[in-house]
Amino acid sequence: MSNLKPWEISQKIDNALEAIANSKIEKFYHSYIANITNLPLGVVIDKLSELEKQEALIIKLEFHCEECSKSIITANKSELENIDSISCKYCGSENCFDPLNAIPIIELSKDFRQSFSKKKLITKRKMSG
Repeated sequence: MSNLKPWEISQKIDNALEAIANSKIEKFYHSYIANITNLPLGVVIDKLSELEKQEALIIKLEFHCEECSKSIITANKSELENIDSISCKYCGSENCFDPLNAIPIIELSKDFRQSFSKKKLITKRKMSG
């Protein structure tokens, strides 16, 4: 990994995001990208944070029930400001809201997802023209 150039890292991540854009995957974790690209998690987090700033990705926070471990809420950071506790819709237990227990979950922005289908059209036109 240490021999990879920054552009190679970007290319690996872009290829993974393109595959996601062309699939039915709607949400994914940083670790998913790390696994399919064989890149260290820290490198993936940094790159995906850059893409969030560029509005290509939407990073939300997901919380799991302390009792049954099922996902009980996924929301933007701003939507979570006034929450003290969360009731689990699966097992009914009351969960204390602690932002440190949040798991970042990622979605491709609509425009970013569509940019990959536009890229295919441009490539097809160039190849046939």
